Amino acid sequence: MSKIVIVMPTYNESENIGRMLDVLVKRELKGIKNHKVEILVVDSKSPDGTAEIVQEKMKKYLQVHLLSTDKGGLGADYVKGMKYAMGTMKADAIMEMDSDFQHDPKDVKRLIAALDRGVDHVIGSRYIKGGEIPKEWGIHRKAMSFFGSLFARLMLFMFSIHDMTSGFKLTKTEYLKKVNLDNLYSKYYAYKIQILYEIAKLGAKITEVPIIFYERKEGTSKISRKDLIDSFLVVVKLRIRDSKRFIKFGIIGFLGFVINSLGLEFFSSSQVAKDIASYFSHINNQEIWGVLAVPTAWAAALATEIAIVWNFSMNNVWTFAKERITNSLKLLYKFLQFNLTSVGAIIIQFWVIGMAVKIFGDTIWVRQIALVFSVGFLIVPYNYTMYNVFIWKRWRVPGFGWIQDKSISKHLKEVVSNRRPE
Repeated sequence: MSKIVIVMPTYNESENIGRMLDVLVKRELKGIKNHKVEILVVDSKSPDGTAEIVQEKMKKYLQVHLLSTDKGGLGADYVKGMKYAMGTMKADAIMEMDSDFQHDPKDVKRLIAALDRGVDHVIGSRYIKGGEIPKEWGIHRKAMSFFGSLFARLMLFMFSIHDMTSGFKLTKTEYLKKVNLDNLYSKYYAYKIQILYEIAKLGAKITEVPIIFYERKEGTSKISRKDLIDSFLVVVKLRIRDSKRFIKFGIIGFLGFVINSLGLEFFSSSQVAKDIASYFSHINNQEIWGVLAVPTAWAAALATEIAIVWNFSMNNVWTFAKERITNSLKLLYKFLQFNLTSVGAIIIQFWVIGMAVKIFGDTIWVRQIALVFSVGFLIVPYNYTMYNVFIWKRWRVPGFGWIQDKSISKHLKEVVSNRRPE
């Protein structure tokens, strides 16, 4: 039976917290199967007696826990609660939820039901069919919420997510544990954007469940224009952070292209490519496989391999410096793995340049135009994806985890260590 912990930060919520805990424990948590659901209230030393009310409820309900902390902002309080839930309470999943009834306690079961359908992160969404924002909100508040979420979606290329700023979520801790919670850009509301972005990059399966987001009945709203600015800055920082890496990747790729281009011309006039092609001279007249008898195709393959060695070396020491491989044995293993994942690039360039030469003639213009096409439109996106997924493992791809974790790694380690595969 898995454990779900509802993390609920509070500050001056004495008018709501007692009633919320009663509703959850007495009514909404009953009947939830296959999960042990507990509630962790993270109170920022509220001067209105919020913590005292929680302590009274703890005497009645074993599911209720209290973590008292200094006031550090919503994001900072959630991080403290998440760490406590994962470390001390051994949570398998964490739900983020407000204590002021803007999030309907009835929706707790709906988010858990979505998790049971095999997803890793559930968003209580206000901006999909069936979801709503408070009718009491003025046009300014509605616009601020909607366009803030839209801006984050567009800047972070997360077009499939409709509500980037929802505060009602349920996440498996196997993904939260991989997020650097100590290095979030915001201690306030924008923390949720970064966590969502980071777990999406890890390959988490994400779904949205429609919710009605209600206006507060008791207490006062704590959202301000500063939170909008904070969210804007977090999105921009995330975009710049990841763009820096891509820019580095592009510079190395460009220099790799120059090496590739020069190598193509060198090997096109070399005897090595001609000797390899001669083995396939008997199929020279075939439309498709005849490309194997084209020396320039083999020249392209050899030039690509040299560029691959360059790209691996420079990306390791510069683009992916934080994940830099320094151990010599692991470096050899990674290089072998890198070459396996780059086979596609060799094949692409071999066939594109080989077929171009076969059709249009073997000239420097044909070779170089075919090289530009194959690299610019096919190899760059292919390589960037393969590097992130298989080499430095910054991206987790749903459905391919077994390949990333076991298949290639296992057999290459066996090659490096001179062991026979099992």
